[in-house]
Amino acid sequence: MSFFNIIQENIHFFVLGFIIFSILLFILAVIAIIKVSKVKKRVNLFMGNNNSADFEDMLKDYLQQSKAIDDKQNRILDGINSLQNQIKFCIQKVSIIRYNPFDDVGGDLCYAIAILDQNNDGFVLNSVYSRDGCYTYAKPIERGICSKYKLSSEEQQAVSRAIENSNKR
Repeated sequence: MSFFNIIQENIHFFVLGFIIFSILLFILAVIAIIKVSKVKKRVNLFMGNNNSADFEDMLKDYLQQSKAIDDKQNRILDGINSLQNQIKFCIQKVSIIRYNPFDDVGGDLCYAIAILDQNNDGFVLNSVYSRDGCYTYAKPIERGICSKYKLSSEEQQAVSRAIENSNKR
């Protein structure tokens, strides 16, 4: 028996086999189409239904936007650090003490004002009012101490209170 004779005698089995094989391929194709459709829906949802845009281009755009945001954030942080360094030298601590040094003048018309920065550098102003006139004195403060001039008790109290009040925050 030759090969062709075997095929001719069993042709109905070969045809049946090919039909079953074709049906299986058709079922697999339908399943593949359904799965591709689901993936396509997810991609459309992820891409915002922007079918005209290429996915790779969108990812590149997002990466560029992310880098731009990082650069902007770094510039903002640099600016904040610069401001924090500058604010150390701004007025941050202020205290005023009112007092009456003379018995013949009524009321607490005299005052001492301490004005300091974060490092306790600044000055103290003392205004003394008497019947003869009003006198104002300014004395430099460095690290909470006036080394060049002697501070009155009211001036020292104003400096101490300014430093203490800032520590309570």
